[in-house]
Amino acid sequence: MTLRVIRETAIWRRRLDDTLEFLDDIRKSSTQQELCRYLLRYAERFGATNLLAGPIPPPRALRREQVSHVLLDVWPEQWSERYFSKGYLYRDPAIRLVSRGSTPFLWSEIDKVCRVCPFGRRVMDEATEFKLREGLTIPFATLDGQAVGFSVAGEKLDPDPHDRLAFQFVAAYAFGCAVVLADGKRNPKPARLSPRQQDVLRWASEGLTLDEIADHLNISRNTADTHLRLVRERLGVTSTIHAVAEALRLGLIA
Repeated sequence: MTLRVIRETAIWRRRLDDTLEFLDDIRKSSTQQELCRYLLRYAERFGATNLLAGPIPPPRALRREQVSHVLLDVWPEQWSERYFSKGYLYRDPAIRLVSRGSTPFLWSEIDKVCRVCPFGRRVMDEATEFKLREGLTIPFATLDGQAVGFSVAGEKLDPDPHDRLAFQFVAAYAFGCAVVLADGKRNPKPARLSPRQQDVLRWASEGLTLDEIADHLNISRNTADTHLRLVRERLGVTSTIHAVAEALRLGLIA
């Protein structure tokens, strides 16, 4: 393993260790409001003061259905009222990126990855009236293809690359807990992972690449990739970061 990889792995491990207390609090949360409180306590380190998360409703959904899709909500009430009553959801460029399956992005990066129409610009400008000037959005996708958006925002966000990666992990973990709370199932039957799948996922949680995982376990890169794919399928997620988060939430890895 190169010095660079060792250094980056050590940084990721420190960030992961730093989140364990928050993950435990999130896991123990008995309400969505309590979960939101712990999430914002974590995100305030890079300037976030508000959050909103939920699946993206189908096109042409009425306002009531749009609002019903929100699972985590610490958003300015007046802005939410305006946003949903005026049909901003389907004109919001951030939502368009989430629906397209974008990678996580800062709102300041939206212009670089998509064309923002005048109406979309208006939505973004109006959000600043409610101290939502800068934001970070984490898109997810369920196995059946449903897009999920998880956003934190504030007047000024300053996450470094490791903050962004760590929060992507925390958000995935928290979203899984939010779904459990919404379904009213506190003790779902956990998926089962083989010892080798657990090994592969543990190394993935350390931030190692497929090649590095394969090297550590003396297996081929293709075998490591297959194990991770099966893990994602069993946990019902579409990304490795989300798989790590779910496995920790369910106690499948430590």
